[in-house]
Amino acid sequence: MNKTYDSLPSSYNLSDVSFTLLAATFKKETGDDFDLTKDLVSMGFVTEDGIVTNAGLLLCDQGYLKQSKVVCTRWKGIEKGSVEGDALDDEEFTGVSLITLLANAEAFIRTNSKNPWSIRGMRREEKSDYPFKAVREVLVNALIHRDYQSIGAEVHVDMYDDRIEISSPGGMINGSRIQDMDLRRVPSMRRNEIISDAFGRLHYMERRGSGIRRILNSYVDYAEQPEFYSDEYFFIVTLPNRSEARSAQLELELEIGNAKLQQSSDKLQQSSDKPQLSLRDMQLSLGEKEKEELRKWLKCRAGRNFNKRNLEKLQELLEKYGSEYYFNRTTIANAFGISENAASRIIRKSVDCEIMRKEKNGEYYFNM
Repeated sequence: MNKTYDSLPSSYNLSDVSFTLLAATFKKETGDDFDLTKDLVSMGFVTEDGIVTNAGLLLCDQGYLKQSKVVCTRWKGIEKGSVEGDALDDEEFTGVSLITLLANAEAFIRTNSKNPWSIRGMRREEKSDYPFKAVREVLVNALIHRDYQSIGAEVHVDMYDDRIEISSPGGMINGSRIQDMDLRRVPSMRRNEIISDAFGRLHYMERRGSGIRRILNSYVDYAEQPEFYSDEYFFIVTLPNRSEARSAQLELELEIGNAKLQQSSDKLQQSSDKPQLSLRDMQLSLGEKEKEELRKWLKCRAGRNFNKRNLEKLQELLEKYGSEYYFNRTTIANAFGISENAASRIIRKSVDCEIMRKEKNGEYYFNM
């Protein structure tokens, strides 16, 4: 039919809905009055014969589309189910306009941040756990680009100690995977033209396709960067908690320090042609000695990039696979008891520390 889902007519008439919030928001953001008799039709919310489109259902005060829903959860720890009791806070927002869904989701994130963004004069204070511009951009994209034909799915906002994960139904429109693309050159594609245009008019987003660049620019001074993942069914964006993340400068200093430590270790190894065995060495069996050497190598390379638990898991994986056998993201996820998205972060840090290396797409080896 050469039409987007949001442009299709629904079973509701204009008399069944109201657009009070849309009109008030339009006036506030643009300074212009919203003419219900003309603008609803010209912007695609109502057909000329008075039938409300799916876009109209999404932006009307009643929020009649049941799948238009945002589920927000503040989890304990860094994974779902990692701590007894699981959730610290949770809210489910539905039955309202997309404008209200956006405001409610932003409020939930702000409330559950230790260092929330705040207003100073005419400017928004950005010394916060999460940059407001990045949060707004990700939430807007999740609401306007999601697949509303996926009836049993909704937008999820999952907050952890170290990050936020925002997922929405529907992958890239052209079938590509965002993780395989240059993030600063992702083409602008719209699944829902009418609501995308409306959010652009309300200044909730820009129409130039620069959203991902703005998200990345919000983390330019931090070592941990936002992550983007998509498949056939979902699009997921992960924003690191800036209060937990190290600065890029500190990361550089740690890398230099690790390099110097490795150089000192190499010199010490070469300085003695006949190394003396310590009492501890003599007491260890061959298998135990090998494990001890692996532990030292791993700790030297890892520096402060991993907590104790993750180091232990990496040690177990290293003992199992050595440097001869490859593994993948699923292997890491199963071994650590974490999601594949979290496993990707472990792999990225390990590659950065030169603990692992990538041979082919999706295949990794320990870099010994």
